[in-house]
Amino acid sequence: MIRAIMIFVCTTFSGTPAVAAACEVFEHMNLTGESMTIERNQSLPRLGKLNNRVSSVKVAPRCLMIAYADEGYNGAITTFGPGMHATLPDEWDDRMSSLHCNCQ
Repeated sequence: MIRAIMIFVCTTFSGTPAVAAACEVFEHMNLTGESMTIERNQSLPRLGKLNNRVSSVKVAPRCLMIAYADEGYNGAITTFGPGMHATLPDEWDDRMSSLHCNCQ
């Protein structure tokens, strides 16, 4: 019983909040449409069915998303800091093909 309470207290007050998804990419503006979740410190060399179809992104606190125009982390590069990016700059709308989601 005491061990169960200690586990609960340690996980509840550990100081590191649980993050459902570190980075998310969405097919349409305003974080709508088909989406893909990218976990903390995960890299995706290909975005599969969302390749060149991403129009908005969401990045968790203490994370940075690095996006590439081509598969395999090639081509033009840009970054998105924490927050909800309901629209992407024209040069990145529907042009993302691979990414890293780096978190502290």
